[in-house]
Amino acid sequence: MMQPFRFHPIYQPRIWGGQHMRTLLGRELPDRETAYGEAWEISDRPEAMSIVKEGEWEGLPLHRLWEEHREEIFGPGYERFPRFPLLCKILDARENLSVQVHPPERTAEAWGGEVKNEVWYVLHAEPDALIYGGMEESATEQDIYRAADAGRMEQLIRSAHLNAGEHLYIPAGLVHAIGAGHLIAEIQQNSDTTYRLYDWNRTDASGRGRELHLEQALDSIREFRELSRDPRYLSDTPHFTSRECRLDSGERFIPQDPSRFAVLTVLRGGVAWDGREARQGEFILSPVRSAAVTATEGDTVLLSTTV
Repeated sequence: MMQPFRFHPIYQPRIWGGQHMRTLLGRELPDRETAYGEAWEISDRPEAMSIVKEGEWEGLPLHRLWEEHREEIFGPGYERFPRFPLLCKILDARENLSVQVHPPERTAEAWGGEVKNEVWYVLHAEPDALIYGGMEESATEQDIYRAADAGRMEQLIRSAHLNAGEHLYIPAGLVHAIGAGHLIAEIQQNSDTTYRLYDWNRTDASGRGRELHLEQALDSIREFRELSRDPRYLSDTPHFTSRECRLDSGERFIPQDPSRFAVLTVLRGGVAWDGREARQGEFILSPVRSAAVTATEGDTVLLSTTV
């Protein structure tokens, strides 16, 4: 029986980031001045490779485990994935993220990108924080282009407040943005393709705005609208499956299918195993035939994600 294990987070500075991973989650960040917008918790990307933090595989990169110990650690049936199929992050939005879209399959292929579907789980939200998702139904492609080009996208995009503990599925092709004042756990396909429509007229220290990708974004939105006419589109999510589990203090948890891996995300409370402990915002890799984790607090909430 193998023990669960974690990876070293990879902290990414972002123009919209902050220090909430330190102040709200109690983490030691590389420094206290940099605006850290993302922590890549489990990543099999050449530009940001996760390294095992503990246990028998300590010090090894995730991709080596995937290449050399795939069935032993992760289970059978993953031959179609050249890399570990999920990318798991914590996002700290001190400011609004750009209004953006990720490409569906046809668009990704046409523009040389990667398909990305994702789920957001809200760990913290300020009282006035907004999540942006979807366009007004009456908005035409020309309306969207004009609004993005003129810097008035907020007139067309819908918004809502989500409380801590709520979640939102963001399918490829849906226009979206995380508003200021959120700390979010994100689980997505292993992709890093984003097309920006609008960046809130923001500029960097030199007075320049970030690059926009209007043609690619509009192409992605067009495909999404076509796909959405199929009533099964938003209910069929074959990319990954996430299940929320609530545990009392001392209650044990093992993923439902012991023959394949699961990623466990601590949404609230904490869990312990084999002398180790993980708290809110941490991601744990539960391998094939894994030992259990045990809740260390009442009303602990775990997210178990499988592919």
